[in-house]
Amino acid sequence: MNLNENKKVKCLIIHGFGGGVHEIKPLAEYLTSLGYETVCPVLKGHSSTKKDMKKATYSEWIDSAEQELLILKENGDEVIIIGFSMGGLIAFNLACKHNIKAIVTINTPIYYWNIYRVFLNLLDDLKNKKCKHIRRYLNAKSNSPFSSMIQFLLLLNKTKPKLEKISCPILTIQAEDDDTVRIKSVDYIHKHISSSKKTTRYFHEGGHLILLSDTTEQVMSCIEDFLKGQ
Repeated sequence: MNLNENKKVKCLIIHGFGGGVHEIKPLAEYLTSLGYETVCPVLKGHSSTKKDMKKATYSEWIDSAEQELLILKENGDEVIIIGFSMGGLIAFNLACKHNIKAIVTINTPIYYWNIYRVFLNLLDDLKNKKCKHIRRYLNAKSNSPFSSMIQFLLLLNKTKPKLEKISCPILTIQAEDDDTVRIKSVDYIHKHISSSKKTTRYFHEGGHLILLSDTTEQVMSCIEDFLKGQ
């Protein structure tokens, strides 16, 4: 696939729950450098005030991404959706409604909170006298109002039955040391997606925010190879 062909394939990259574009920015910049047109929508209520987050519903999160998808598809160009964490759930919803060339999910939850990994991370903070993980957990709690958690659970439960409707190629990426998403989520996705072209890649390290980790380049290279094959 040459550069001009790349430009005809566009990428919609969707961030995660309670997060923002910063979570996916390195990947967006990388794909842009390869010639792909990339768009990273800000989901309703995110990257704003806690009050706005409380008022946003899961359907509005989906709408936020769908509006950008429709713009990308205006000229008939093909779109690949890349969803980080909850963004993968939104990608599944969009793929049920629109013709999508392919999907990439990164640490997307079906089963969430790896309590054992959380425990190990807290021990690591105590051992090294740092607050890296503790600070992230506190920030996550601050950015995730209870009402928003309910919306996330609604989105998850509404999405699971839709997986069998998805037939486009899919690449599922999962960090083995992810503390937010349990690794068996990948097995569930792989089992229930109807696509005949399913690829799974595990990375030993990187954590939940794998696109901001030392493993980022490996992940981006993996995604690049997948996109070239579509």
